[in-house]
Amino acid sequence: MRLSLARRIRDRARLSTDQISIRYTHLLVSGGAHNERVIPPDGASTTDDANHAQAQDRDGVSERRLKRDLLLAGTIATSVALAASWIASTIAEGVVFAPLALAEAVIRATPGDVATLLIELLGHWAMRLLAGGAVLGALAFGAAMFRRTADEDGPRPVTAAALVLVAAAAATLLSPSPDSEFVESAITLIISAVLYAKVGGFVHGELSRARDDLDVGRRRIIALGLGATAAMVAGAGVTRWLVERMAGPDRNVSLASPTRAATAPARPPFPDIPGLTPEITAAEDHYVIDINIVKPSVEAQGWTLTVGGLVDEPLELDFASLQDRFEVVEEFSVLSCISNEVGGSLVGNSAWGGVRLKDVLEAAGVQPGAVDLVLRGADGYTDSIPVEVGRSPSTLLAVSQNGLPLTQEHGFPCRLRVPEIYGMKNVKWLESIDVVDRDYQGYWMDRGWSDEAVVKTQSRIDVAGDNGEARSGEPTWVAGVAWAGVRGISSVEVSLDDGETWEEAMLKAPLAPNAWRLWAYRWTPSDTGTHRITCRAYDGRGERQSAEERPPHPSGATGLPVVEVNVA
Repeated sequence: MRLSLARRIRDRARLSTDQISIRYTHLLVSGGAHNERVIPPDGASTTDDANHAQAQDRDGVSERRLKRDLLLAGTIATSVALAASWIASTIAEGVVFAPLALAEAVIRATPGDVATLLIELLGHWAMRLLAGGAVLGALAFGAAMFRRTADEDGPRPVTAAALVLVAAAAATLLSPSPDSEFVESAITLIISAVLYAKVGGFVHGELSRARDDLDVGRRRIIALGLGATAAMVAGAGVTRWLVERMAGPDRNVSLASPTRAATAPARPPFPDIPGLTPEITAAEDHYVIDINIVKPSVEAQGWTLTVGGLVDEPLELDFASLQDRFEVVEEFSVLSCISNEVGGSLVGNSAWGGVRLKDVLEAAGVQPGAVDLVLRGADGYTDSIPVEVGRSPSTLLAVSQNGLPLTQEHGFPCRLRVPEIYGMKNVKWLESIDVVDRDYQGYWMDRGWSDEAVVKTQSRIDVAGDNGEARSGEPTWVAGVAWAGVRGISSVEVSLDDGETWEEAMLKAPLAPNAWRLWAYRWTPSDTGTHRITCRAYDGRGERQSAEERPPHPSGATGLPVVEVNVA
């Protein structure tokens, strides 16, 4: 494509020194399409080396600038295309945003050991970082395609756009969302590809017309391109925020009144301790963990729950008939995440309302030989619980939390609520229950997590002095919460000397058998220095919380929470 320097010297030996300047100036203006050099006549041999070096340097600068301009134009073009696609996905529910579809596909395809390692290392940032990485990867891919498809005549935006379109379409097809709309997503991809080609070609043309890197027009083009992209992304964020609050699932639904509402019973007084976790966790404060980057939006209108498999009478229940046909109950109970660390915050206690799953199973007539109930959500997530657990009176098909319809994040319009097992088996956006005669391994079981997933006895320290500080001779509080699934909590002990001795804490009477219990200990330190404070709980069977330190994987963390208090 370009002739070597030696050949150029031979072919242009008779050209004058002035021709060098003329031709090289033309080279810069034309964007480096032809790499011609000219050499002065033989009489100018004293300047040959200098001219040679200058031309070579300029050639290198031009080459680097050409590649840089192509990458910059491709980056801006991809940014605009991604922003447009993101806006479309925020407005139209069925439109798939390709990078997030790819990220979710990676999440579901990640081997169990790798997924567990990432969760243990990064916690809940693992999913966010993956989503961000997918967007950055898409940006890099679009920029690379714009440069790679260029030839000696310049960029080929249409070719680059076609390749980007194919890649985006492939990523979109990986979307696990059952709500995705092919036609709307395809139209969005085509429009985004056209924007990519148009913006890329325009930006590159403007960059090529700039004389050097300091050119005001050049800087203006870059600023306008990136600024427009940032504005589109910001606008998309605002749009999504508005859509999620003004649209999303219509939660203005009728809830049947429970036969007995969950209310606080008459109990002895308990100290009001600043910083202690509220006894009832609000929906907005309750932890949310699932495998989705974008939560599914399921409308109660049109939603049905099917019950099939090894049953005498398959059922199909809509939102109204589920509550009309079966008794509606409301109970306080704890929901905790199996990936919660010792002393962690991935746990909450709410009033869950719905119908007992055992009543639904009785109506369907479970056949002999049934082993598991396979639960499927609208997001494609699957898990299972034993039939015996499904027949427990505390296992609910929940439709409300704290007297209000479930939020989108917590599984509207219906989810499973099983107090005795960890949250990963409490399937959200529930759509079907199949009775099977085998042990079904769900999403997280395939990744090495426990199938039984029984909640362990746990306690947490929320308050220790005044933000970790105390004064010798002055009383202060040590307080927190404790839970053990359906087993309840019988007592909590506190150690003020790193486990050497133990004192019994006062307990607040529970809201319900499956709720957590608040505990407190009034401490008057007598020694100055750093005190390591820990606690341990006993469940309703009298079994003590394990002090053995184990990570969450595969069946939930164990160990005792420890905090340090500086006593002055």
